[in-house]
Amino acid sequence: MERKYNTSLIDSYLKDNQDNMVKFLQDFIKIKSVTYEEKEAVEYAAAKMKEYGYDEVRIDDVGNVLGRIGNGQTTIVYDAHIDTVDLGDLSKWKHHPLSGEIEDGYIWGRGTVDDKGPLAAIIWAGKMLKDLDLLEGVTVWVSGSLSEEDVEGSCLEEMLKVNPDIKPDFLVVAEASEMQVIKGHKGRALIKVTVPGVAAHASVAFSGENALIKALPIIDGIDKLKDLGKDELLGEGTIEVTNVICKTPSNNTIPGEVVIYADRRLTCGETKEELLAELKPILDQVKGAEAVIDIESFNTWKGYEINAEDYFPSWIMDDDSHIILAGKSAYENCFNEKCNVGVWPFSTNATSLCGKYKVPAIGFGPSVEELCHSEKERISIDDYLTSSKFYGILACEIGNK
Repeated sequence: MERKYNTSLIDSYLKDNQDNMVKFLQDFIKIKSVTYEEKEAVEYAAAKMKEYGYDEVRIDDVGNVLGRIGNGQTTIVYDAHIDTVDLGDLSKWKHHPLSGEIEDGYIWGRGTVDDKGPLAAIIWAGKMLKDLDLLEGVTVWVSGSLSEEDVEGSCLEEMLKVNPDIKPDFLVVAEASEMQVIKGHKGRALIKVTVPGVAAHASVAFSGENALIKALPIIDGIDKLKDLGKDELLGEGTIEVTNVICKTPSNNTIPGEVVIYADRRLTCGETKEELLAELKPILDQVKGAEAVIDIESFNTWKGYEINAEDYFPSWIMDDDSHIILAGKSAYENCFNEKCNVGVWPFSTNATSLCGKYKVPAIGFGPSVEELCHSEKERISIDDYLTSSKFYGILACEIGNK
């Protein structure tokens, strides 16, 4: 296929704009945007997209920020979530997590890796595509989506509901991948098991029924569950008990109900029905015990109500799919080396558009997973700029049909 871009010209553009790109991310990091508190960061990103000449900028009814460049036949959504986890123990940070401090070629702070750094890179990729007139045949939407850290994919899914004119042909998920092209990842489900009992004062416990004691065989049974599905690429499914809540009015009352939460990691093709069926032999041992996929209800910073089922499917793209071939070509033209395609060990927003709705997807991002959520979170300036180069080239390759 004919290449519609000049990598040397892109390199020159990024070099000329490096200081502005760095300052943009530094200022972005200084804005606290923990999950459900993203308003100021959303408004900052929207203002910058307008300043950078985006053809259209929206803050939708959910509270996501969206910027469009181009008006071509093929629509690509580039997504990175704008929320972060909490700042953590400030005493353990070398630089304050809201400082955006630079040291030894790295920008420090909460969100530099997960996920404001990748979001900044795709925002600048959009600006670059427009400034260098590289938008032939494509419409690019850059999405700064909400609440990924709690309910991955849910706000991106709602984004399409409240913006029905956006019909993506392809999805690009910008998350840390060590600068590797990603073609899939495991899914996730949160299973809620309810164990009934009868509350009673501990001094006369015989008059009640201790739900916690009843729950112990279920906890043990879940812990011993094996052979939960296996995919050659994604590996085995797993399940872990992550929380136990005793419903009791005091510490000298036996609980009248216990709720067990279990995190279930999914390989390809595992359905909700299968997840619950595998628990049935364990639950059958305890009278009245029931399991469901949990529902998480919340309001975004804009007041939009979401009831999200905690079932987020896995996804994987075929090696010969157009988006993976485009990703490999973009990688090889960006880095001048062979592209090895991998998978993520964690879950992302691709669970919705790709996992549920089968929009072809690809993942890519600067930095490493190990720095996410840690007090060592930082991003290499070189990787930040180079990832923006990759995102820009990728749009050209996707449109080059």
